[in-house]
Amino acid sequence: MKSSSSLKTLSLLAASLACITAPAMAADYSPFPKAGVYDASDNGFERLLTVKPDGKFTLEVAEKGKPGNLRSGAGEGKLTDAPGGWSYAEGRCNMTLKRAAGGMQLHVETCASAWGDVPFDGKYKYQGEEVAAAPVKAAPAAVAAPVATAKAAAPVAAVPPAAPAGNGLPSRKELKDIWSGISVASIGNKHILVAVKSIENKSGVPNPIEQFSRAAFVIDTNIRYEEMSATELAKFPLQLIDIPLPAIGPKEGLEFKSDCVYGKSDKVIVINRTGHPTIKRLSAWMMDNNLKVVEIKQINKVNCASPFY
Repeated sequence: MKSSSSLKTLSLLAASLACITAPAMAADYSPFPKAGVYDASDNGFERLLTVKPDGKFTLEVAEKGKPGNLRSGAGEGKLTDAPGGWSYAEGRCNMTLKRAAGGMQLHVETCASAWGDVPFDGKYKYQGEEVAAAPVKAAPAAVAAPVATAKAAAPVAAVPPAAPAGNGLPSRKELKDIWSGISVASIGNKHILVAVKSIENKSGVPNPIEQFSRAAFVIDTNIRYEEMSATELAKFPLQLIDIPLPAIGPKEGLEFKSDCVYGKSDKVIVINRTGHPTIKRLSAWMMDNNLKVVEIKQINKVNCASPFY
């Protein structure tokens, strides 16, 4: 009789515990992976996967090495629950995440055209909450061969080199606070910001002629820097490709025009000289659909909506 009573007591206790823990287990369940930063860097590439609590993710990969023909790529989206892990699909691009010890195993298929031709696959180890993550440094853009975007387009010059990662590359916060954006565009899932940096006027006397120390095409997964958290602003953009500034005199300035078209490309920047009665075109630069920046030699072939004087 004692044995039977003990069994009944244990059964009742187990049932009570089940009732207590079931709601807690249901509350802890999430269809998304653990939010935070996952790293799969190796000797050749830096790989960083950031997952938000709502399942949204960003994936950034940058090739290591000396500045030059280094590759980089990035993707973003929202994960969905799948057997054994999670998945993401858009068009032909597919990504799967499988549970693995200490992190996740990531695999992508046919995503090169949308995200970049870099090796995304690997085991991504959990690094902690997003605030503790070190950002992946952006890789310089590859040097492009001369490109023409239309039959009537004239030959173009070679691409200016991209800024080395972490060496002269401004953070998103610096781009937001110190630089000025003059145009925005997008190619695929990449966002393009043309930004310029003015030379600080320390004299206290207003100068009608604006001068600049730097101009660049900024490539990033998101250029809405004013909406970003401090953690996101501390990171670098994916790429920054400097636009060489033409030489001018001490009493001359520069003006940038973004409402310009060359051939089939509308991602054209014209740089003018100011400080004289007649504004003069000095140079023109464009970004093609392969995210390569080239100089347009025949500036007179560039058409701008705003008139020149």
